[in-house]
Amino acid sequence: SVHGGVGGPGGLGGQHGGSGGVGNGPHVAIHDSTVHLNNGEQSDDQKQKVLGWLSPFNFFQRQNDIFETCQEGTGQWFLSSRNFKTWLLSPQKVLWCEGIQGSGKTALLSLVIDYIQNTYITSSSTGFAWLYLDYKEDQVQTKANLFASICHQLWVGKPIPVLLQDLYTKHLARKTRPTLNDIVNVLQITLLEHSRMYLVIDALDEFSDPERAGFLSKLAKIIKQFPVHLLITVRPHSVSHNYFPHIQRIEIEAQQEDITRYVEDQLQILPNVISLMKLRPSLLQEIIQAVGRDVYGMFLLAKLRMASLAAQTNIASLLKAITELPRNLTTAYLITMDRINSQSETYKELAHRTLMWVSNAIRPLSVAELCQILAVEPGDTSLDLVKAPHIDIILAACAGLVTIDKEISIVRLVHYTAQDWLQSWFPDADNKIALTCFQYLEFFDISDLWSFDENKYPLVIYSQHCIEHTKRTGSCQMELLGQVEKFASKAYMWLKQWKGLGWYDTIPFWRAGPWPEAQKDFPTLVLAAAGNLQSMTWYLLTEMQFDTRHYKCALSLAAYKGHCEIVQLLLSLEIVNPQWGLYYATRENQPRIVKMLLDAGADPNIVSGLYGTALHVAVCNGSEPIVKMLLDAGADPKNVGAMYETALFAAVKRDFEYIVKMLLDAGADANIVRERYGTVLHVAVCNISEHTVKMLLDAGADVNIVNCHYGTALHTAAKNSSEPIVKMLLEAGANTNIVGGMYGTALQAAADDSSETIVKMLLDSGADPDIIGGMYHTALLAAVERNFEPIVKMLLDAGADPNIVEDSHYGSALQTAAKNSSEHIVKMLLDAGAHTNIVGGYFKTALHAAAYQSSEPIVNMLLDAGAETNIVGGVYDTALLVAVEMDSEPIVKILLNAGADVNIVGGRYGTALQAAIACIRNEPSSELIVKLLLDAGADPNVKGSIYKSALQAAKTQGLQTIEQMLLKAGAISTDYDEEFEVNEYCE
Repeated sequence: SVHGGVGGPGGLGGQHGGSGGVGNGPHVAIHDSTVHLNNGEQSDDQKQKVLGWLSPFNFFQRQNDIFETCQEGTGQWFLSSRNFKTWLLSPQKVLWCEGIQGSGKTALLSLVIDYIQNTYITSSSTGFAWLYLDYKEDQVQTKANLFASICHQLWVGKPIPVLLQDLYTKHLARKTRPTLNDIVNVLQITLLEHSRMYLVIDALDEFSDPERAGFLSKLAKIIKQFPVHLLITVRPHSVSHNYFPHIQRIEIEAQQEDITRYVEDQLQILPNVISLMKLRPSLLQEIIQAVGRDVYGMFLLAKLRMASLAAQTNIASLLKAITELPRNLTTAYLITMDRINSQSETYKELAHRTLMWVSNAIRPLSVAELCQILAVEPGDTSLDLVKAPHIDIILAACAGLVTIDKEISIVRLVHYTAQDWLQSWFPDADNKIALTCFQYLEFFDISDLWSFDENKYPLVIYSQHCIEHTKRTGSCQMELLGQVEKFASKAYMWLKQWKGLGWYDTIPFWRAGPWPEAQKDFPTLVLAAAGNLQSMTWYLLTEMQFDTRHYKCALSLAAYKGHCEIVQLLLSLEIVNPQWGLYYATRENQPRIVKMLLDAGADPNIVSGLYGTALHVAVCNGSEPIVKMLLDAGADPKNVGAMYETALFAAVKRDFEYIVKMLLDAGADANIVRERYGTVLHVAVCNISEHTVKMLLDAGADVNIVNCHYGTALHTAAKNSSEPIVKMLLEAGANTNIVGGMYGTALQAAADDSSETIVKMLLDSGADPDIIGGMYHTALLAAVERNFEPIVKMLLDAGADPNIVEDSHYGSALQTAAKNSSEHIVKMLLDAGAHTNIVGGYFKTALHAAAYQSSEPIVNMLLDAGAETNIVGGVYDTALLVAVEMDSEPIVKILLNAGADVNIVGGRYGTALQAAIACIRNEPSSELIVKLLLDAGADPNVKGSIYKSALQAAKTQGLQTIEQMLLKAGAISTDYDEEFEVNEYCE
């Protein structure tokens, strides 16, 4: 633990502050790479901001919603199974739970989560997280977001670690998201804080490839490294478990006793059935047997069977419904749809529109969005909220096919198996949804949206998906084209508003890309190309003409977003220049499109954008295939770009070894010097990348080029304590005595970094320890300042001169050692012939520095070695004045015994006597020093610089005892007319 407190007295200026105090500051817990405050300094609001930014999911609420629907007492067969109990106690094991569709996997998992939470999460050292995957959330269900959600759950209720806070601050400033590696790094460091962790994942098969493959690959590596218990539910044969070598299995299927308990409970809340059972008590068992018969392990089938009985109004119809219960899910859905279609036309239409939207929406809809959707009718020119139906009426009309998550007000289908089945009922759904979105957006005055209430008009947010639904139609219907054209005239303003209101972050289509900047210049072609509306783009290109800048924007957006067919359509026009799309296709790592553009004649050497040429961008992305394509097409690796200057600099900076080799093989110059980085060799050495350094040396990199900041590559390697690289550079002819950069010489850099091995290597290679340069002046001064005794000895043994003076700060090596209170080093230097009376630096002499630190042993050593007590210089002028101002009675006594002159005038106060009085810290101690000085012959009447005399200083301070001592010693009293304040330096 570390405690911050009140700082010590003021330091030397320059690089040195005073000694720190100890106080009751915040308690800091330090654990390897994590540091977090424990005293509550992080506000709850700040924690929520960071965690809310980290992950878009709230699986806590999802767990609550699902658990509320679970039948009490079910699932005990799973919790008591041997494999589950073994898994609970066996870290780095995977429990693989397969179950057919509708078997109740998700409900069972919520019971497992609740059980683990209440039974096994007994301390903060045990972590727990869960993921409920949903095919409907494909756009936000990414590898990075899922790992971020795990981190989020592990840090809820705890102080945010510095690593995560720094990540938040950095990306918030840049308006970017952390990378997958950033998130995984946070997770790995988070897991170091836990003795074990339980991770539960539901419906892994609802996570689409290739995201799923990357997620499982990363997850498998984490499980190998940390004590993680992983449980996964999945449909049989839908996902490979080969990522995990050691798995245990449990087959999930609805148990008969659980289904019976569910049916019995449901019968208590169906009013019609309750009334009929009063007339025929045997109905209870008849229903239980019928509903539970041949469900094939599917809870969902039992649920749909119960729904088909709920509407029966007499015993005859109920008995008939019992004999006609659906035997499988498809039949159950058909029977449910027949019930929907048998309702009144109003209810039937309401159910159809609801089911069409819920089954085809790009993401789950909120209750508010669905209600407002259903308020929009074809031909409406304004929104009439009175038309919106209540959610209870909607649910009743849909006969159990639609449910809601109550706490988060999200509308869902009863089961994912209903998705495909329902989509076949509504083949024109995307066309109708797109038209509704465009129609809805026409209701609003865009210029008035800054004060927009999204709670009142929630569909404005979802309507950003209008282009995505248009793309899904796969056709170019004239009605839809007309709506797209109308929307295009306002699209830029909508985009601006969505950005301003912070909504566009959830829609990848709008979030990024080279959109046109002119507010009234957003043609239909640009929207069609950006949205991959192939039929519409073809129609527009064949039937209409556009300005050149519109073709350019369309190609840029299509290349950026990876729409190969659109790019091909545009390239078929002579007016379209393939150059327009090359930078963006390369930036977004679209190799197929890059090849198309190069084949069409795009020049890879034209500079555009932030990075420079397309080659710069490809290298920054680490895209080896695109780098090869560009080089094969004649890209010049020597071209200078903006951010990383040459492509080779970018590759070396990012440590892409294979790309470095490709560029060197293509003739990249390894010796180009740039002001920002020096040479690529400097960059490789900074990265401590041995393989890259070797490649560059083999390619002829000059080891002795000097950079203003780093010096030579050898300087940097020495500072980084990289022995293999230092050895490689020396073998390649690196000159050990070149002066340059922050540390002057490589030897000084190694001495500053306390690397004995590298210091020896350099000395053995002829490094001169007395070369002057850099921040420490010499290597010896660096070693002394850093208090590295072994290196000081090595340098002295190699003949380093201890008497070289750096006048601005350090003075001599002896002065620096005295200032640091390094007794052993002082002795080594004196033994090596260090002169005690060399003047220079902040303190001027070593004796001044030793007196400042009140170091009796060093003061005695220096005096024994011939140090003069009366040399005048520095801030304090004499060593005696230093000792007096530091209130060090022992040092004052030693210096006086050694012949220090008490009446030398200098320093801030004039004489030692006045300084003793003016800088009083401890009155008894100061009285002793005053007595020592007076006994040594101090003249109390010498005129000072701040006070007229010692007596006047004593009067000003109200020191009556000292005043009497001075008068007794012959001090002459004068008129006292002025008021004085104690100097700030001695407070």
